[in-house]
Amino acid sequence: MTSVPTPEENTLVSAGETVGAAAGKAVAAAKRTAAAVDEQKERLAVAAEQAKSEARRVVKETKREAKKVMRSARKVAASAKRSAKRVARKLKRR
Repeated sequence: MTSVPTPEENTLVSAGETVGAAAGKAVAAAKRTAAAVDEQKERLAVAAEQAKSEARRVVKETKREAKKVMRSARKVAASAKRSAKRVARKLKRR
């Protein structure tokens, strides 16, 4: 023996279903948004790590090149100094 629902009960049930459906949609949208945010956050983290790595590599290369330039400059200066001494000795002999 089931009782026949009254119009007020039908309205109440309908309202409950509507609220439940709306709440479910809101929760689903929030989950989708959270998933998208997490994905973007991960992409940003990867990009930041790559940029950091690239910057570190560029700094190392620049240091290496600077050392080479300094070494070369020292060699040139030493060679010029020896050459000047050689010329000075030749001039003394005259």
